[in-house]
Amino acid sequence: MKTVKASDWKRSPMSELHTTVRLDRAFPDDDMAIIRSGLCPEQMEDKWFVYWDKDVLYFHRSWTGVCIYAVRFHVDSHGYRMIESEVNRDPDQYSQTNDEFDARLISYLIDVLLLQHEASYPDEDDFVPRDPLAMWSLVGRASVNEHPGSSN
Repeated sequence: MKTVKASDWKRSPMSELHTTVRLDRAFPDDDMAIIRSGLCPEQMEDKWFVYWDKDVLYFHRSWTGVCIYAVRFHVDSHGYRMIESEVNRDPDQYSQTNDEFDARLISYLIDVLLLQHEASYPDEDDFVPRDPLAMWSLVGRASVNEHPGSSN
């Protein structure tokens, strides 16, 4: 499995207009090996460029290179734990403003994009109504269980 590097795709730094969202999710070492490998888009339907650098997992939009999430991890007795994320709040780059939704979306993106697990889109509790077009726009072909590098 090839490890994605920051230099593999166009990208821009996190906007100065950002917030920090607390996270708390542990990952075993075998999942972390996959997560640290990242994800490089292969076609237009791949909406994210994801790479690992110094205990931070960066999520950039593939078309624009805009950084949306910078997720910090910490090593503990159970393996790695997501502890917080910088989240882009520049309205010209990212329109979401709900911290709790973003926390759930980060986990969803890790599950669906990187670990290739089935997961429920975080639309419960009145965050965002399930809209297939919005899901496609945000997640791309991974929302229908197709992944870069897979034979789907």
